[in-house]
Formats: sequence, C-alpha cells, structure tokens
Amino acid sequence: MDTTTILNDGLLLPAASFKDKGGWFLDSEFILTMGACYLLAHGLGKKVAPARTTVTSVNEGNFHIYVYTYNWVAPWHPEYYPGIFTVSVNGSTGNEVGKEPVAWNWEYAGEYIFRKGINTIMLEDNSGFEGRCAFLYITRQPVSSLPSGKSAIWDFYRREILSKKTVNCIYYDFAVIGGGISGMCAAVVAARRGLKTVLIQDRSMPGGNNSSEIRVWLGGGTNYAPFDGIGNVVGEFEQQRIGHYGSVNTADLYEDDKKKAVLAAEKNLTVLYNHCLVEADTVDTTVNRVRVLDILSDALVEIEAPLFVDATGDGHLGALAGADFEVTTNGHMGVSNLWHIKKTDNPAPFPPCPWAVNLKDVAFPGRKDTVDIYGHSREFSFGCWFWESGMTEDPITDAERSRDMNFRAMYGAWDTVRNVDHDYQDYELAFAAAPAGKRESRRLLGDVVLTKADFKYHFPDACVATTWNFDVHYPDKQFYAAFHEGDAFLTMDCREVFEGPYFLPYRVLYSRNISNLFMAGRDVSVSHDASGTARVMRTGGLMGEVVGYAASLCRKYNCLPRDIYTEHLEEFLELLKSIERKEVAKAGNTVV
Repeated sequence: MDTTTILNDGLLLPAASFKDKGGWFLDSEFILTMGACYLLAHGLGKKVAPARTTVTSVNEGNFHIYVYTYNWVAPWHPEYYPGIFTVSVNGSTGNEVGKEPVAWNWEYAGEYIFRKGINTIMLEDNSGFEGRCAFLYITRQPVSSLPSGKSAIWDFYRREILSKKTVNCIYYDFAVIGGGISGMCAAVVAARRGLKTVLIQDRSMPGGNNSSEIRVWLGGGTNYAPFDGIGNVVGEFEQQRIGHYGSVNTADLYEDDKKKAVLAAEKNLTVLYNHCLVEADTVDTTVNRVRVLDILSDALVEIEAPLFVDATGDGHLGALAGADFEVTTNGHMGVSNLWHIKKTDNPAPFPPCPWAVNLKDVAFPGRKDTVDIYGHSREFSFGCWFWESGMTEDPITDAERSRDMNFRAMYGAWDTVRNVDHDYQDYELAFAAAPAGKRESRRLLGDVVLTKADFKYHFPDACVATTWNFDVHYPDKQFYAAFHEGDAFLTMDCREVFEGPYFLPYRVLYSRNISNLFMAGRDVSVSHDASGTARVMRTGGLMGEVVGYAASLCRKYNCLPRDIYTEHLEEFLELLKSIERKEVAKAGNTVV
C-alpha cells in the first residue's frame, strides 16, 4: 500500500500490503473462507522480524488502533494464546494482541501518538508461534464494534479501500485460475497455440504443492502412447532432484525460478502473481468475467474471457460460478504441512507448548524407537506426508483449522521430544510449510463423473494417462492414542494397484452445467475413490495440457468445451496423437 493519509473518520490498513513484511508470511490461502489475506508469524518458535509500513497524518494527535486477528488455538484451548504480537507506532508499543478473539475479530491494540507527516507502523511478533494479522483500523475516537466475519469484513475492505480505486478490465482468449502444475501446463499450451492467455496465481511463485513453499514432489507418469507428446510441458517443469523426507527436502530442489522462466518466455501469456480470485459473474450458464484482488496494491482487476479453467484445486471458480460439485466432508483425504529438523552447532532451548497436542504419553513417528509406515525411525519420520490433518473436517470451510491442527501436532511432537524425552538436544526445527498442501476438496462435475469401477472400461474420449495407484489416506489406527483430542493427524495410505496407464476421458475436464468452464487438476470430475489416482501433479499437468489443446480448437470453431466431444472429437484426438514426444527423465520412483 502507498503512504496513506489518515482521515478524521478512520483508516483501514491491510496488513497484507505492508511495504516491508519482514519475516511475516503473506497468507492468501483462506481469503474466500475468512474474507481477507493476512500476515502470519510463522517462526517455528522463534520471533520473526517486524513488518513495517508508513502512513501520513495530516495532523498530530492521539489515535486508537484495533487489530483484526485470531487466537488460533482457541478451537482447542482458548485459555492459551501463543500467537501474540504488538503494534508499534514510531517506536511506541501498545497492548499484546492475538489473545482474545476465538474466531477472526477485532482486538484493541492501544492508543498511540501520531505526529504530523510520516509515521512508521510495525507489527512486532512476540513468540514465533503463528500470530496473525489481517487489518489494522486507526481512528481518532474509540469504537464499540467493527464489521467482522467473512462477508462483513470483505464488504468493509471493499467499501473503505477497493471502491476508491480504478478497476482495470482486461480481455483474454483464455483465463486460467490457479498457478499449480495443472494451471501452468494449461496456460503454456494455450499460449503456444496462439491464445492470449492469463494465469492467475494467488502467491508470489508458481508450482502449487510443487513449490519451495510446500515441497511435494511430482507424481504420476507422462508421455504414453498413443498420446506420446502429452507430458512434454510437464517435463519442462520437471525437477532434477528430489529429497522428500527429512532435511534433504530443501527449497532449491523445487526450482521456482525455472518455473517462472518457462512462464515468462511465453509471449502470449500474462502471469498475475499475488492475485486472488474473489468473485465471478455468470449469466445463464456462462462465466462472463472474474474479479481478482491484487493483494499488494489493494486493487481489483476484472478478467473477461470466452473460456475459463478452474485449476485452483479447491474448485473455487466453479463454486463461485455456480458449477455443480461434490465434497466428501467426512472421510476425505486431509492436508499436510511438511516439516523437518536438522542438527545445529548452536542448540537452543525450545519453549514448552501446553496449547499444542499433548503427546507426552503416546507414541508417534520419530519418538524414541517408534517407526513410521515405511519402517523409518528417528528424524526421518518427522513431518512426512503422513502427518496429515482434516480428514473429518469440511475441506473448504475448515481448511484453516486443519492447517492449524498440523501446526499443533508439529509443535506438540517437538515439545515432547525436546522437553519430556530430553532427546534431539542438538537439533532444531528447520522448516515447516506455511500453506497447507491439500489433496481433496471440491470435485467439479462434468458429463462423466469417473469412479474407480469405471477403470474397467475404455471411454471413446480417453486421453489423459494416469498411472498412480488408487491411493487414499485414512487415520492410522496404530496412533489412535495420539488423537485423544478428537483430531487425527497421522495417516496411512490405502493403496490398490491397477495396471496402467489408464486414460481418463476428456469429459471429466469440463463442467456439465457451466458451458465455458474447463477443469484441470485435483478438482476434476471424479469420485472420492478415483481421486486417489487422478490427484497427483504430473497427472494434473497432463490434464492441463489436454485442456490447452481443447481450448485452441474451441477458438478455431468458436465453440464450447462440450462441443469438442460432441462435434470435433476425432480431430481433437488426432491433434493430441500428433504431438512429438519430448519426454524427460523423472527423478526418483515417482510414477506409481
């Protein structure tokens, strides 16, 4: 946000647009469920550097500041408040906040003296334990209440800030929402086929789960006959090395800059990083436009296009547009926040975490001689994919809670081994993903809803190879004692192998009731059980490539996604078969 003038009737200041975010993480993951982006003090128990911005006051005087925040452990232990922080103005510090709200709400930070002219405001983390701040409200007069809750806070933000800025409206031939592997592949293919394309990504880097922020390797096979060239673009994003378990899973393995370079090289492709989908306009059965929020400048951008792709994973565009969808709300796969530890030459005490999951009397992977499902023990068992929460929570509305449950499990485990067992004294928490790595949420429904039973049959429009076995996750019964609070956070994989590749039908890649909406990635039209194979990222990338080619035929014939199946299927399949194979090597055993 630019230097801002404080008016006498108050100023709403978004934390996400602070000029200098210091060590705070910009969290955009939950904007559609809690109404805002926010800054997260993701310090792994160490205080993060302050976030700073400046405002200009037309007069000197006293102002009151309120903070939109949340005591994130309140769903389990409202008596504790680990995520505490303070607001300071020109070096003067107010009350600790992050204590009171048991859901996102306002908390009073204190009264401050503002001088005439430029004033420096800082968010100062006091713990390193996931404090969070979405907005500051600065006012001359104390207020008894302010808007809170998803809809109210969004309306407040829109009225106070967004409505005062020009909304840019841009037309594209093809709009891809979601910058993970599936969205990137769809965007690159369409751009190379001559479509003016935009790719919307809500974070500062592409890759989704296969980024240095989340650190999940690519899974699934590519480049299978008769569609030998489908997988070429996935190969351009292929990482050269993997190290999924423990401290070898480093940020550099994910080659974020290489992904950005591939995207930047496409002359027909515009990538809008740090832009969040917030609204969609649908007339009859057609998405006319979407609005995305430029997080860093607090401005809305309207995107118009004849064709859209939902590659959000969560099916957010489909839901906003009115697409039919399914959600398995209990018994679905959960989310993981991978974490690991490493040896250090300067070991430091780790503070007790009474608000975390109490694991002092139970076994868990990595503790003493307890082994994980692979037979691994000690530090290589911490923070792997099977540290997974949220299987019994709504994967959309409770996503933040599930992510936070992963944090509580991690901190509880580390507290136990350090302060109860007095083990790992020369180790420290080295990394934990701040965004959740998701597996299953909304599944948008197409003309075919593919189930596991359908893998016996060959569809006439089969075109996307899947090789990953049926791999779904459930709470691991050997660790039930650790789930005494009711939330499971350790899982096992239930696998059923099929002889692959199996080719998914094109009809799972477009909406059955929103006429110009494609899907690619884990939100395509499959059942819960079939998602066990369709959800992995290389397979999602193949979907994206196929959708990009389909979009080029849609433009050629001025038609809609369904028409490719009903009127142009033979030409479409021949196009896919004609692509020259350029497969690259895959790191590790990551195909099935």
